Amino acid sequence: MAVKEICVWKVLILVLFLFAVEGQRSGPSFMVTFPAVIESGSDAKLCASLLKPNESLAMTVSLLDDKNKTTQLVQQRSSTEFHRCFTFQAPQVDGESVQKLKVVVQGRVFKMTEERKVMFRSYLPLTFIQTDKPIYNPGQTVNFRVVTMNATLVPLDAMYSLVEVEDNNNNRIGQWTNVSSTRWILQLSHELNPEAQIGMYTLKAFIGDREISQVFEVKKYGLHNGRYLEKCL
Repeated sequence: MAVKEICVWKVLILVLFLFAVEGQRSGPSFMVTFPAVIESGSDAKLCASLLKPNESLAMTVSLLDDKNKTTQLVQQRSSTEFHRCFTFQAPQVDGESVQKLKVVVQGRVFKMTEERKVMFRSYLPLTFIQTDKPIYNPGQTVNFRVVTMNATLVPLDAMYSLVEVEDNNNNRIGQWTNVSSTRWILQLSHELNPEAQIGMYTLKAFIGDREISQVFEVKKYGLHNGRYLEKCL
């Protein structure tokens, strides 16, 4: 697992766990900070500090998974104080996985080992369906778009196995199969029947084993002086 050193100190804005182990007043101490929850497969960060070393000390930071497999993340030897941040590739997990971060600081005389738990979590993409307006007259065209974003709200290209329109009686009145977004957005339209029943209609999109839905209303209305007026039936 490759580790890239970052030569400037960066404050982590997420919830932090903290190692802070002190020896005697004149002896060495160290600190390691990292997020309590880390996204699966992401470029994760941890920061390490070594204070008051009285000899050449080696700091090793390793990750122990639930099968006790060890992956070394950082190894740093120094006889002077340092404050550095590092990035590492978070492991890929399904759902959630609680693992251990182990820190060993060792020299000829001094040795200290500490462990803390860290959770790796897989975040599902977020998918949204948006219509061009909330209410339609029978016979009008429903224009809508489907957008999928990752956990940090960056748009993604996605394949939708099925997109469908259901009327107010849950009857399927329109469908598209195996359609992909273009430049992160899937744009579709459905023309309502002029005799469409009034009520709440539903748009559905299926991506993997997930279903996303959005409702819109079909209602007879007119436009007068900039205001929508419902027609009496």
